[in-house]
Amino acid sequence: MRIGLFIGGAGSAGTLQRQISQIVEAEKAGFDSFWAAHIMDVDIMSMLCLAAEQTTRIEIGTAVTPTFLRHPIAMAQQAITVQKVANGRFTLGIGVSHKPVVENRLGMKFQRPWRHMYEYLQIVQSLAREGKVDYQGEMFSANIELTMPSLPKIPVLLAALGPRMLKTAGQLADGTITWMTGVETLKTHIVPTINDAAREAGRETPRVIAAVPLAVTDDREAAFEQSDKYFGRYGQLPSYRAMLDREGVESSAEMALIGNEREVEAMLKDYSDAGATDIAVQIFPVGPKLDDSVMRSKQLLSDLVGKL
Repeated sequence: MRIGLFIGGAGSAGTLQRQISQIVEAEKAGFDSFWAAHIMDVDIMSMLCLAAEQTTRIEIGTAVTPTFLRHPIAMAQQAITVQKVANGRFTLGIGVSHKPVVENRLGMKFQRPWRHMYEYLQIVQSLAREGKVDYQGEMFSANIELTMPSLPKIPVLLAALGPRMLKTAGQLADGTITWMTGVETLKTHIVPTINDAAREAGRETPRVIAAVPLAVTDDREAAFEQSDKYFGRYGQLPSYRAMLDREGVESSAEMALIGNEREVEAMLKDYSDAGATDIAVQIFPVGPKLDDSVMRSKQLLSDLVGKL
């Protein structure tokens, strides 16, 4: 299982330069990948484009960019641009976001999310693979031919949790990215659903990137309280609430991997055994010496790269 870092799940990851610096530091520490959520902060793909110029090896990806913020033509053009700068190291993760976000913050109507994503993906994939698209759908239309002389391959991942979206991810995309999803839910729902869909479509086994909060600490009580502070709000969103219910937990704070080095390593191995091909870790600080807590977590993860 590949090990990467993830920012954005706990809120702002700092200034633009600080976010870029974290990617540079992650590459130096040997991590396989670095993922960033598109929240109410800097434009993530622009940030990743800048970070790509300062790195050479690490995979960089969005986890995820909401589709409602961009027409699929604009999404494809920006992704192609980032990939050209990243020399093939960029992975585009997209998702429909959530009804409260789309309607209350963006002022748009959140309707027919599966149809929205299905058509959106058709346009993005056509432009990324062929450089042209002529599509007339129920929700999106696009007719354009790009003038770029060459097109880099762009892996596309869907934020898919429900059965229908997971099947689409298996049939048309390169995999999925999950959040607030535990080991049992991966093992019994996410992995078999997406793998079966890919197999039926004659496609390769898709990636399953499990994004998880994590804190290596001896103070489990303080860590849980901090986890609830950072991540408790996710349990109010229906799609995540459904995953928590499948897992049989009450609070999204319970999804955090908390414990000492030995305990957290065992938890990460459980994700690998459940079928996750990648883990994307949102490290959160615990205790009076926050930097010490973060460094302890990073050290463990760095030591485990290539061993799970």
